[in-house]
Amino acid sequence: MHRLVFYFSLLLCGISLMTGCVQTPPPRPVEYLPAGFCYLDTVATGVRVDLMYAGYDNFVGRPLEGYKGTRAILRRDTAEAVAKAADMLAKEGLGLLVRDAYRPATAMRDFYAWSKTPDCSMQHKFYPNISKKGIYEGRYIGTTSEHTWGIAVDVTLVNLHSGKELDMGGHVDLLDPSSATDYAGLTPTQRANRQKLRDVMARAGMRNYSKEWWHYFLSPCGLCRVYSFPITDHLVERKQH
Repeated sequence: MHRLVFYFSLLLCGISLMTGCVQTPPPRPVEYLPAGFCYLDTVATGVRVDLMYAGYDNFVGRPLEGYKGTRAILRRDTAEAVAKAADMLAKEGLGLLVRDAYRPATAMRDFYAWSKTPDCSMQHKFYPNISKKGIYEGRYIGTTSEHTWGIAVDVTLVNLHSGKELDMGGHVDLLDPSSATDYAGLTPTQRANRQKLRDVMARAGMRNYSKEWWHYFLSPCGLCRVYSFPITDHLVERKQH
């Protein structure tokens, strides 16, 4: 009997090979965004996104823990505020470029671990006038952030026709006193551009962090919590009931 079963199994394998039939692995389980979260591009289709911490052009010099995709994720009310700001700017031929949005708590821990290493390879571009220790002492980075709550964006202005960024008096994540929104050493054009960004974001319901002209968060933000789920590009949004 066992021999008969063995030969029958061999026959089935032979038929499968002859017909080209192979067993496929089971489908991957569906992974969901937390309730109330969405991809920014599903709400604000005209907003450009280039997540700096998903690549190498940032003050750490490499992708951060938890950045496994390139799509910006936000709490839906924050995404809607960003979309509102973009709509207002579009009437003037301007748009938004988002460089960071939701940031996993694992990335915040990665920041801190990096700060204890001797690596200063990106100091010349991102923190030329302070030490790595000064990044925390100057409150440019903390142990948590509105980003980990899903209610903050790092953002700049772009010309919709040329695609070029406006002169803001420094790039996003330049950790320097000159990045304070009201820094006294700005040119009239730089000051006007920062003021325009602040005004339109405020009208959309977002507040600026005064030490960083690019950092905005939803205010009031309601009930918030820290999230750690990684950024990937194929999470499914939970349906609203």
